[in-house]
Amino acid sequence: MRSLYMFIFLLFAGTVFGQNTVSGVVMDGDLNEPLIGATVMERGTTNGTITGADGTFSLNVSTDAGTLVISYVGFESMNAAFGGERGYSLGDMVMATDASSLSEVVITGVMDIVQDRRTPVAVSTISSKEIQAAAGNVEFPEVMKNTPSIYVANQAGGYGDSEVFTRGFDQTNTAFLLNGQPINGMEDGKMYWSNWSGMTDVASAVQVQRGLGSSKLAISSV
Repeated sequence: MRSLYMFIFLLFAGTVFGQNTVSGVVMDGDLNEPLIGATVMERGTTNGTITGADGTFSLNVSTDAGTLVISYVGFESMNAAFGGERGYSLGDMVMATDASSLSEVVITGVMDIVQDRRTPVAVSTISSKEIQAAAGNVEFPEVMKNTPSIYVANQAGGYGDSEVFTRGFDQTNTAFLLNGQPINGMEDGKMYWSNWSGMTDVASAVQVQRGLGSSKLAISSV
């Protein structure tokens, strides 16, 4: 019985002394901030952990000396050797951004432009040449004042106070699109022309659609 107790004690002691703890902090080299959720693995094993909210980690390893592999999405993996003492600290480990892993993102937009004689919608198109000729020193809405069913009211206030009425409806009932994207005010639906003062210099065309029609790109409007 005494031999059995001695054997169990020695086995337990061997297990305890066979473990070693390695700790450290994983940092973002660009922002100089801790990396949360970085993967820390003991090379050649399935033993690993992840960094906490402050970028720190503590891993029980099976050997007194070895290598940790640290990885994180968008960063170059790095190797960190440990050994020499128990409770080994690797200190701050700075990871560099892996530019090769960042793929190009292409965003494609489609403008819902009516084609003359091909779409049953009342439409008027103002070319860039006509825009430049009509612009002068007036605000951009003045370019559309000669368009059928369009009335432009220029208030006596400051720049950008013009209003565009389409068939009698004010701007809150009209959808204004820039390259297919709505630009009406998000809260009240109004159009603030002072935000688009340089439109006359860059617009290649202005298209006014009136009456019954449909658009894939904006909410319903009169």
